[in-house]
Amino acid sequence: MNLCRLVSATAFTLVVLVASGPLSLARILAQDASQAQRVSLDQVLGTVTASNPREKTFTVKEDKTGTEFSVSASSARRFLRVPPGEKDLKKAQPIDASQIAVGDRLMARGHKNGSEPKIDATIVIVMTAGDLQQKHQAEVTDWETRGIHGLVVSVDDASHQITMTQRTANGTKTVAVLTTPETQFTRYSPGSNKSSDVVSSALTDLKVGDQLRVIGDASEDGSKLTAQKIWSGSFRTIAGTIVALSPDAKSFKLKDLQTKQPVNVVLLEDSSVRRVPPEMANMLAARMNANGNRPRGDGESQRGAPPSAEGSAAAAGQQNSERNDAERGAGTTRGPAGRRGGGDLSKVIERLPKIALSELKPGDAVVISGSAGGDKGQLTASSIIAGVEPILASAPSRGGESSALGNWNLDVGVPGQ
Repeated sequence: MNLCRLVSATAFTLVVLVASGPLSLARILAQDASQAQRVSLDQVLGTVTASNPREKTFTVKEDKTGTEFSVSASSARRFLRVPPGEKDLKKAQPIDASQIAVGDRLMARGHKNGSEPKIDATIVIVMTAGDLQQKHQAEVTDWETRGIHGLVVSVDDASHQITMTQRTANGTKTVAVLTTPETQFTRYSPGSNKSSDVVSSALTDLKVGDQLRVIGDASEDGSKLTAQKIWSGSFRTIAGTIVALSPDAKSFKLKDLQTKQPVNVVLLEDSSVRRVPPEMANMLAARMNANGNRPRGDGESQRGAPPSAEGSAAAAGQQNSERNDAERGAGTTRGPAGRRGGGDLSKVIERLPKIALSELKPGDAVVISGSAGGDKGQLTASSIIAGVEPILASAPSRGGESSALGNWNLDVGVPGQ
């Protein structure tokens, strides 16, 4: 399936950028405590939702379970503030309980109070919301200038090199990703797209077909990139038409256009929903599926259009002015040394504004990416993209039947923004 990669990168970006907070805190605390302490002390890691500095008590929503813990730190021996991204306490600074605020990332280590969601903390380590936001913005800028994403084609352990395919406005491009002993590897846990579930990994953890995001220094022609940071994950992406939406706007039923089977799609709090504007969708349809089916100018879909809501595939005629407008919207990006490249289409998608799930309706065609679990009839969505009817309608026919996904291979990453 090719259309799959459009959706996931949008999600991937945000999770990638947020992940450094909790992962760094976990590493720091592991280094701070002795083996005996790690065995005997309990731990709560999450986001501060309420703060009472006078009493030195805080409410923390735990990452893994979503449970709100009451943290009592009146007997804590240390309150430390650590910059995001640090892996030890060398740059930690002592702080007062009054400096801990709602929105901060907090890790408390101590003793839980029986079966109740309470912990008496002996040490409290904090990454402030302000520090995390500054780091997030710096990483967004770094990603825009030095980031690429795509799919793993091969992994050579001997040469420490990854071959990946990247989708640009001018077609698929192969990039050799060179790793060094300093390259940082992060991977999403199987069946999860939550930032709290990312773990440190290694080159040997990568598999063919994994979605990959890389920040590093590219060669002049962009064919090679020396990686500084690599995020990877195994995600599933499908194209389909919405059958019915739940009243609470947290899930919907989908008909998978490839398998013709129903899929129950569940949304998380950080799941993103975006819509491709018609002019951009028409432009992408022409580029991605140049040899496929052409939408009719009178609005009637061509043979081979996917059975989206049994005939909802759009068929707007493509005018030069629309294409020019779309190309200006999609743009091209400057590659290394300021030269103009084909443009990373996933970044274009990431810049589209989010919409509410309630703005979608039965019959809409969408592309969904989420964690790859064992149940093919269930998908937890990290990213949803609507407005894709022209692209699906233009998918080339194979054996008299539309491939549904066509040649749309935007490599749009893993959970996100």
